Amino acid sequence: MNPIQVLSDEELDELDDFLLSDDTPDSCMDLPALDGFFAALVLNPEQVMPSEYLPWIWDIEEGEEGPSFASIEQANHMMGLVMRYYNGVLDEIRRGCFAPLFYTLLQEDGSEFYDAEGWAEGFMRGVYLFSEPWMAVFEHHHTLLAPMVLLGTEAGWELLDSSNDIRHATQEAYEAIASAVALLDEHFRAQREVQSLLRQVHPGEGGVRIESFDMSVSTVARNDACPCGSGLKYKKCCGAPPTLH
Repeated sequence: MNPIQVLSDEELDELDDFLLSDDTPDSCMDLPALDGFFAALVLNPEQVMPSEYLPWIWDIEEGEEGPSFASIEQANHMMGLVMRYYNGVLDEIRRGCFAPLFYTLLQEDGSEFYDAEGWAEGFMRGVYLFSEPWMAVFEHHHTLLAPMVLLGTEAGWELLDSSNDIRHATQEAYEAIASAVALLDEHFRAQREVQSLLRQVHPGEGGVRIESFDMSVSTVARNDACPCGSGLKYKKCCGAPPTLH
């Protein structure tokens, strides 16, 4: 297995700039939303393939619009950054050292306040899109999702608006996110191990950990095995539209 290649600060800035650029739809996730989205995917004990989730990165609302890459080289490069970012989130959660990425807002008094709504929206999008394993959490362990629901859903925003101290309630919520992620990782551990065993028995029906790979159509034929490790043909997995626009 290849070692994790953590994105450098320059690469993080580059990815952030691209997500916010005119080359992506207005509904494209920003970097904190992507961080939250990937956290939800990593926690999900059922493997979610890139062809299923990539469209929602570019269009968080409908999953239909896509980016305009200037060249196949740019597409390969940006997709490589996205996949490495996913692997970084995966590694941090599994090692128990995940730190959610928030934008920092400088206050008039010079203090800092974290804007965690984008992160929570991305997380909840990942929960709602691939919801089957999460239904039991909502029903029996809803407190594990409390900070994400509070900061990332309309129902949560309404609760915040009714709070006597919105700033304090918001701060408590975002400070609880890292612990909630760790508890959810532990909660899904047994299910994840079962799914892992099933994928070993039926390798063509699941997936393996997503490593960085080259999306270039010049090196991967449509009928070749997909380099993400799903066991499917490239044209049926990461090469299926609208994965690459």
